[in-house]
Amino acid sequence: LQSFQYNAAELVCGGCSAPPGTDVCGRHGAEYLEYKCRYCCSIAVYFCFGTTHFCAPCHDDFQRLVCLPRSQFPPCPTGPRATPSEGPCPLRRPHPPAGEEFALGCGICRNISTF
Repeated sequence: LQSFQYNAAELVCGGCSAPPGTDVCGRHGAEYLEYKCRYCCSIAVYFCFGTTHFCAPCHDDFQRLVCLPRSQFPPCPTGPRATPSEGPCPLRRPHPPAGEEFALGCGICRNISTF
């Protein structure tokens, strides 16, 4: 067997690595970043295909959602499963429209500021 040398700091899974242009928490790094679901205005709980963050309802409906053209996504606030929703956006912050990946920020810092 051939021996390989590697830098352990470079071994970060896709779920813990921040996309280019993402503000990484100065205190907690990228490990606790929370992401917007790609298809609605919810916090993602799944990271699939190495590219896509989903909330639970959108994850259950992924086969339909991944085939939808962006023009068919409703505007913010977008409900689960890319359905129209009313009222204020539950994310309470500016974000790209449905169909795009977006890091919301550090989950630990958000929880600390909530309590």
